[in-house]
Amino acid sequence: MSRLARHAPAKHSSLGFTLLELLLVLVLIGIGTGLAIVSVDQMALRANERHWIDRTQLELKRLRNKAVLGGATVQALVDFQRGTIVQQVAAKEQRPVLQLPPRYQFRPASSVSSDVAASSLALVFYPDGSLSEARFLIRTPTGMQQIFHLAKISGRIERQDWVAAAP
Repeated sequence: MSRLARHAPAKHSSLGFTLLELLLVLVLIGIGTGLAIVSVDQMALRANERHWIDRTQLELKRLRNKAVLGGATVQALVDFQRGTIVQQVAAKEQRPVLQLPPRYQFRPASSVSSDVAASSLALVFYPDGSLSEARFLIRTPTGMQQIFHLAKISGRIERQDWVAAAP
């Protein structure tokens, strides 16, 4: 056998990929990329929702700390219709503390509130760290709801997932 015959490629073997195989690989890559983009968008939306829930809790804690450090009672108002928390500075003056973005809502916690149609909820933070007992919900655009519970004596500001009671 000659040296040339040993190194010559066989006629029946193909070198490289066919056009159909390359097309199939590109389609699979496209499908995988599309699925990854959708999941990243959903993760970003959930992270944004968690951000607003965390921010609400932090603003409530800030109001409590302001009362303790300032040595004076701090009053605030949760406006359910406007989606705001405002600090009441004087008899008629209000200072905005938090404004929820569109499609986010503050709602009364129906299991606690006797008047579900109430348009606002008064919050009072005392200099000793205690505060007025209160409960309200925050609802996100995807329907996730967290209940905020402000404990009267301990001054704790807690939140938990809210599940509607089954009829």
